[in-house]
Amino acid sequence: MCFRPGDDRRLVIKAKLTGGGNGTVPSFAMIMHALLFCLCLLVIFVSETTAADENITAGWQEVKNAEGIQVLAQDGKEDIPKVKAVTVVDADIDVVKAVIDAATGHPDWVPYLVETRILRQASDTEALLYSRFDAPWPARDRDFVYRSVVSRTQDGAVTYRLASTQSDLMPERDDHVRAVLMAGVYRLVPLEPNKTRVEFMFHADPRGRLPLWIVNIVQHRFPFEALLGLRRVLTQLEPAAARRIPGDSEHRLARD
Repeated sequence: MCFRPGDDRRLVIKAKLTGGGNGTVPSFAMIMHALLFCLCLLVIFVSETTAADENITAGWQEVKNAEGIQVLAQDGKEDIPKVKAVTVVDADIDVVKAVIDAATGHPDWVPYLVETRILRQASDTEALLYSRFDAPWPARDRDFVYRSVVSRTQDGAVTYRLASTQSDLMPERDDHVRAVLMAGVYRLVPLEPNKTRVEFMFHADPRGRLPLWIVNIVQHRFPFEALLGLRRVLTQLEPAAARRIPGDSEHRLARD
């Protein structure tokens, strides 16, 4: 509620709270009413804050916490669970983004990855990529064709969303198994000028004849090892040099 200059409604409210000019003090009922009103506001604020926190972790259960990296698996009925890893790195968000944007450099830190290349740059914020992962003999290598879309919110957080797609630009090969990336997400949140919260969620089906228990072991290890590798690469970079990381994948940002 706003008051214009000269509006005497403020005086009316003040008089009610102070007992006016007759020297009386606020009644017990008035004081209790004011306290209850403030308490209701506090309960609403705490409830909304708690709900927001629960939305972040709802349905996720911690399965590992080591070397500063938390690993969580999502409760569900799928044979292959969604797994994500979360950590805080000592690097500016733009430095972290530069490493992720450098697609050809991904094998330096992504576990089991042999190569990544861009098949098509669809727009400033969207690219079609190909990645191939090494599999121990006698299994065949797994490869993915997937779309990457990047965006940035007003608070500076950067999100990459990855998902498999079909494309004639990279036909399937007999010596590889075309795997399916159901969902992949990199989320970068700036905490301080040189600290960034990094979250990597991975949900993929390698397909083929691999036993499910082996698939789930890899599924749980992969996000953890990916963030270990990312952190290792970041510690080896000078901040100024990180912004000049060579690579053929450089998404520009769309703001939500």
